[in-house]
Formats: sequence, structure tokens, C-alpha cells
Amino acid sequence: MTTVALYPKLCPNSQFADISLADDSAIFDCIIVGAGLTGIIAAQRLLQAHPDTRLAILERDYCVGGVWSERRIYPSFWSQWTHDIAEFSDMPMERPPTEDCMNDLFRAKYTTKYLEDYVNKMSHPEKTLRDRILFNTQVQSIRKVNGQWEITCLDGNTRSQRSLSSSKLMMANGQSSVPNVPNFAGQEHFHGRIIHSMDFGQSDLIQNPSVEHIAVIGGGKSAADMVYEAAIAGKKVSWIIRKTGSGSLGTSAFAPIDLPTPYRNGVEASQTRIMASLQPSYLIPNRSWWTWLLHSTHLGAKLVGKIFAALDGTVRKYAGYRERKSDKGFEKLEYDNDIIWQNGTAGGCHFADFWPLVAEKVYVHRGSVKLLGGRELYLDDDDGTHFPCDAVLLGTGWKDGLEMFDERVRMELGLPFPKAMEKPEETAKWYKLVSEADEEILRRFVMLRHPPKHYHRYETRTPYRLYHTMAPLHDDSILFMNHIVAGAKLFAAVAYWDKAFRLPPLAEREADVARMIAWNKRRYLSNGELGDFAAFDSVPYVDGLLDEIGVTSHRNKGWLGNMFAPIMPADLGRVWCEYLAQRQINK
Repeated sequence: MTTVALYPKLCPNSQFADISLADDSAIFDCIIVGAGLTGIIAAQRLLQAHPDTRLAILERDYCVGGVWSERRIYPSFWSQWTHDIAEFSDMPMERPPTEDCMNDLFRAKYTTKYLEDYVNKMSHPEKTLRDRILFNTQVQSIRKVNGQWEITCLDGNTRSQRSLSSSKLMMANGQSSVPNVPNFAGQEHFHGRIIHSMDFGQSDLIQNPSVEHIAVIGGGKSAADMVYEAAIAGKKVSWIIRKTGSGSLGTSAFAPIDLPTPYRNGVEASQTRIMASLQPSYLIPNRSWWTWLLHSTHLGAKLVGKIFAALDGTVRKYAGYRERKSDKGFEKLEYDNDIIWQNGTAGGCHFADFWPLVAEKVYVHRGSVKLLGGRELYLDDDDGTHFPCDAVLLGTGWKDGLEMFDERVRMELGLPFPKAMEKPEETAKWYKLVSEADEEILRRFVMLRHPPKHYHRYETRTPYRLYHTMAPLHDDSILFMNHIVAGAKLFAAVAYWDKAFRLPPLAEREADVARMIAWNKRRYLSNGELGDFAAFDSVPYVDGLLDEIGVTSHRNKGWLGNMFAPIMPADLGRVWCEYLAQRQINK
């Protein structure tokens, strides 16, 4: 997905062009944190518009790509997007060989190679994007001093600190950069290994013959991939997923990648406005008879419900949770709420033999780890279940990637912070705004008035209060480009500070933030608690940003094309050229 925001103009000619990135202290016009998909394309677009910008990209790893980096990939890691979507508009991606493709999806290693090639090829004022990346650089703290962002970093090689400063800052590290690694009782006495999915690709566990018994913890896509990889290697696998409750949302829904659609696969279908219109999304302007019929009438809501119930039934039937014969607890993998509500996590199931393999060979447990010791793992269930364990693989997710900001800065920027810290008058203000927005959401969306029975995980933090989940309401020098949870992020994020359009007044922006928070809680249940979830809403999210800027090239396909054709990188490339042309005219 491409997210676009254009804000105050960058300095066109940097006075710091002679400062080396290797200096212990350096000053920049813009610093981007994160060299994943978002950070890479954001840097490219910024330099295309402002080639003299003094720019640095900070990356905690030794390679580019984030989730798709060389360090993180493993054989069973496949893309969940098609080849035509998996590229930036200014560099075509070579089609992977047939043997490494399924329904036009492909092995993750081809995205890794593409990104490596991209940072090597894209060059501005005799410097490639790679030349501008500080690898092995961990951001420890960020604060604002005298109008400048001061960033304290730790060099991963020398373990020495360096201080950088910049007038503009873009956080492109997203929510898959800091692993969530739980502590287990007795782990200091555990003789096996504990590895997070982030490090799974670099480990030798699967090839190591001394590792026979593997426990995988977590109910999401990364956990499922590790289960599959261990099982096909002949390991004895135990899959542990916490019971719903105590903060756990249970198991994921895994949809087969070959679901029948008029498109090459479901991913391509999801990039169309016709599919997006089926969602009860406030991000779609309430101005067409079609969206009114679907979401503001009981007949329409019933129709939408039947469409997604059919999808849900197909996914459950494909997995065969209750039909497959298994004496290992396979039925415990069935997810609770229908897919449309997304109260937990979801992903694609790439392998036709995944469910039969799991049913036959994998032991499934619902519980938490009570104790590790020696080469044994004990669960907290009533039966006192325990079993041999040579390695624990963690599919336990991620932290929010905001640990470098202290609570005061989070509060000022509109990032999540403990609710107990908020001033009563501020709490009252946002309570009123969100309550008014909630009434508006319920008037518009019939389906959201009656959510299903579900386990709800409440947040102790305030939600994101960023305009379009990107821009603080009171500081235009920093943007958060990858903190909205939405699909199809390969369109990447483009952010410039150009003041190319007029922002709405503060009161209108606050009202929009409140609508996002209210809608999230109604639409995505537990996942919506922080107001940053839009798993099914990538297309209207991008449309809204581009409409606000005033570009139209992505809508020049005629009525049928605009509704039914997938949005591709080429469309966004035309938008970008349109923006650059407008920028030249307005200079």
C-alpha cells in the first residue's frame, strides 16, 4: 500500500553536505528510521523530489528489507501478494521461476533480492540508497531539543553511542521490528534453545539432528510457518497456543491462497474498489447509493453478512477442523470469530499439505508454558501436561516499535501511553469526541451495531491520535509511516514535507481521529483498541490520502476499471509523476 503525506518544505540545499555518515555526531535534513519496504521507497521518493536533501536511514539490522530481509527469510516463507503488486513503480521485478510460484504468489527470497537490488540501483547525487543507510544502528532514544530531533543510537558493531539530529524525522520501522520475547519460569535451567521467529531463518535447528523435539508457541502466521518447516523435516512438533482470555485472542484464520475469485487470487481481488466497497469502512466516503445500500440498510447488511459467511465457511471447510481424524488435538486450531470481524490474526495458507500434515503429526495444546527445565516443557493445564523439548520457537509477535520515545513525548505526539497518565480534562475531551463519532458510525453502519459474541482484550494505553494514523496533530516535523495495521504494504509509504495541500483545521482533524478510533473499536473489536487497524481497508485508505492531496491519475480507468481493476504500482507511479508535475507548476 502506498501512504502519502506531504507537509512543510524541506531545505532544498543542505548546508551539511560535507558531513560523513561515519561521524560520531551529524546533522541531517531528514532521518528515516527503518530500511524496510516503507523506509526504502520513502527515501527514494524524497530524494526524487529533493535530491540535495541531507538524508540518513537508520537500520538496526545488517541488511535491508525488515520482515523481508535476508536474515528473516526461511524456505517456507512465501509472499502473500502477487508478482505485479510486488514491485515499486520505478523498477520492475523479474518474475520468479515457475517452480517458486503458487497462484502468482512466490517465495519471499525474491522480494529480498528485489529490495537489495533496488537500494543498489537507485542513486541521487552520486550516492545510492544503500550509501545512505547506517546498518547495525539501534535507536535508543528520541527527543526534541530546540526544534531539532535528537536521536541517540548504539552502533551494533562497536557498541559505542552516537548522536544524530534532524529537523524532520520519519518513523518507518513499523510494528514488526522489535520481537516480543516472553520470559519463562525456569528458562535459566533449560538446556535447549529459545528462538524468536525473527531469528528462525538464521538458525540451524531444522538441520540439526540433535534437535528432535520442538515446541512452537503462538497462533499466527509465523508460528504456522515454523510448525510446517519443523514437521516436514521429521521433527516431533508440539504447537502451543494460549487459551482465549488473559490477553490471548486464540488461533488464527488461515485462508487458502487458491480461493476462487474472478481474479488470479484473493490478494489481487482485495486490491479492487468493488471488494473494498463490501467492507463497512468509514474510510469510504458515504456518497454512493451502492455503499448506502450495503451498509446503511438491514437488507444490505444481511447481504454482506452472507457473502462473508460463505467465505468463512470455505476457509473452515478447507482446514477441516472438525472433519479430519486426529488424536493430537487438531480440533483446537479452529478460530473463534468469523473472518470478517478480525478479532484475532489471519494469514494465507500456501501449502496444500499443511492441514493434513498438522492433523497427522503435530500435537496441539491450548495453554501457557508453566515451566522449562532441562529438556522438558510443562504446561499450566489441569492435566499437568509435559513433554520432551530440545528447542522452543517463538511466534509471539512484536512490540510496538516505539520504545525509543519516553512517555512524555508519546503523550505530546499522540502515540499510545498509559491511560492513567492522562490529564482528566484531556480524557474528557477525547471521550466526548469519540462518543459523538461512535453515534455517527452506528447511524451509518447497520452491521456494526450488533458485534458477535467474542473475547475482548482491552488496552491499558490510549489509542493512536494521529491524523490518518500518520501525523501528530501538533507537530508537523515527524511522521509515523508504518504503524497502521493494513494489508498490501508493498505499495510502501511516500512522505514529503511540501505543504502541497491545505490541512483541515485542527478541530476537523481531531474529529477525523475520533472517527478512526470509534470505527476501529466497532469494526475490529479487540484489534481496534488502539485505533490503528485496517486489515481490509488498504484501498480506501490510500484513496483518501490521494484525494486529499488532489491527484487523480489513479482514478483514470473509466467507471468499470476504477471499480473492478486492481490498483497496481503503475497506478501509483502515475500519481507520483502527476504530483511532481504539479509541484513544478506551483513553484
